[in-house]
Amino acid sequence: MNNALDDLSKGVAKALDTVPELYHDTLQPAAQETGKVIARIPRAINAAFSGLDRWILNKEYSIEETKKLLAQKLDNVDPEKIVEPEPYVAVPAIQAISYAMNSDELRNLYANLLAKSMIKDTKDTVHPSFVEIIKQMSPIDARIFQLITNAESRPLINLIVKMEHDGSYPIQYHCSWIQDFSIKQCATSLDSLLRLGLIEIPFDECYTDEKIYNHVKQNPLFKKLEQSHKNSLPPGETLDYEKSYIKLPDLSLLFYEVCVLNP
Repeated sequence: MNNALDDLSKGVAKALDTVPELYHDTLQPAAQETGKVIARIPRAINAAFSGLDRWILNKEYSIEETKKLLAQKLDNVDPEKIVEPEPYVAVPAIQAISYAMNSDELRNLYANLLAKSMIKDTKDTVHPSFVEIIKQMSPIDARIFQLITNAESRPLINLIVKMEHDGSYPIQYHCSWIQDFSIKQCATSLDSLLRLGLIEIPFDECYTDEKIYNHVKQNPLFKKLEQSHKNSLPPGETLDYEKSYIKLPDLSLLFYEVCVLNP
């Protein structure tokens, strides 16, 4: 028994003696490679944060650019009517506009909001929630909102499939007349604007004039979508339309006057 224990002890000692060589021969290259991977992570993070670094470095530049924008917006306003904006509007708006300097659409919304908050006749119409609304908008949302508010009619079609015996299923909701962006992009923006309270889509309501919906049906993007599914329908199923429209609530009209229209 004692001889066996001595042999075991000698074996363990020998194994321990070979660990450094084993590490050097096998584990060390793997560890070195792992080190290289770990070293790449900070470089990747630095690259990802390069835009934010530029923003931090250019923060004062952004503020100066904002002042230039406001000078343009207020150029035709009587200097005696230019007043100090409310801090609860101006401070978050100035902070937010610095993030949006690379977007003409969002920058313009913030600049108009700031300008209106500095005009005696309009400052009371600027609601602080408008800053938060713009923060949650994409440049596409801003553009589509402007297209909607400038449109004479705002028809929407949900493209659906009617099944042979009963029931239906949707192909695409909120197909519109807008051709500036894809059907899917427009539908996504409409959902966003709906969530923000800038539009309403009344349930089970539509225009009585069927001709209005030709603006959607003649949209080349809609026709392409319609044709692509028409060719792949199984026997007994047909394409159909659920008609609706976009309604502008009071909030959207005020938001348009404050943030979209120039002073």
